[in-house]
Amino acid sequence: MSLPSNIQELFQGLPARLKVADAAGKSSVFHFDLTGDGGGKYTVSLADGVCKVDDGLVGEAKCVVSAAASDYLDIELGKLRPEMAFMMGKIKISNLPEMMAFMQLFTRLA
Repeated sequence: MSLPSNIQELFQGLPARLKVADAAGKSSVFHFDLTGDGGGKYTVSLADGVCKVDDGLVGEAKCVVSAAASDYLDIELGKLRPEMAFMMGKIKISNLPEMMAFMQLFTRLA
C-alpha cells in the first residue's frame, strides 16, 4: 500500500485499511474538518464492518475532529504523535474515547 500524499488520498484509502473483523458489530459517524491547503470536510461512517467516506459533513457525528490538514496528514503518516498534537492544540477531538476506538479499527500507515 503506497502512502497518501494528501488528505483526499488519505480518506479515499481509509475503507481499505479497515480491520473488518474488529469493526464487525460497531457503528459510528465521524466528522473531519481539516483546514488550510489541501483541507476539506469529510464524514467517515462505520456500520457493521463497512467503512464509508463522504465528502462534506453528513449526518450526526459521535466525534468531530478539527485540525490543519497538514497536521492531520502528519499524524496519519507517523510524523507527528497524536498525543503531542492533542496536547499542543494542533488537533481538537470532541469525543476522545470514540476517537481512540476508531483508531484501533484501522491499520496504521506508519
